[in-house]
Amino acid sequence: MRARTEVRGCRQAAGRGRRRRTGLGTALGCALLALAGAAPAWAGDSDVLVVGDSLAVGTLPYLGPMLGGRTIVNAAKNGITTPQGMKLVRRELRVVTPKTVVISLGTNDGSDPRRFSDRVRRTMALLPQNACVIWATIIRPPRKGDYRGLNRVLNAAKRRDPRIRVINWEHAVSVGAVFLPDGLHADAAGYRYRSAMITSAIEAGC
Repeated sequence: MRARTEVRGCRQAAGRGRRRRTGLGTALGCALLALAGAAPAWAGDSDVLVVGDSLAVGTLPYLGPMLGGRTIVNAAKNGITTPQGMKLVRRELRVVTPKTVVISLGTNDGSDPRRFSDRVRRTMALLPQNACVIWATIIRPPRKGDYRGLNRVLNAAKRRDPRIRVINWEHAVSVGAVFLPDGLHADAAGYRYRSAMITSAIEAGC
């Protein structure tokens, strides 16, 4: 992210150079930064990209300590759909190439399994071929539409794509291991439980 800021500063310097000459050192430094920013930085095996909606936002404070020394790249935002999550993925892949991706998307999508299947396929197409992708199943209140078809899509995608590991968040809620006060979002204990599920999946690998 720092490289982006510095390159932007170089562009501003270049604009000022039209009015007065830019120093040789500044020009050389900007050229080197431009070359460095031309390709994404490769994340290490321990780095984790977290992409998702409010469930991802709620999980992050607990997930970090559980993952120990791993670096977490945060691409989570409240209320987003899967297509909006894909935009965040594209943005982050400009600067990192993660080996592990944790996805919490689908809760704010519609109920059409075919549309969601296409979104899952397009999301996976964005990610590195050697990435391990942890995707949580969905559970939500009736007012947000039926979700069971979306979970069938995720489980079908897991069978087709060996990169995907599905964690069964729906089951954790259904059996009472997790409480959702508003039918959608977990309490602190629930987010810790979700984080433990994700951590176990990451450690098991794909």
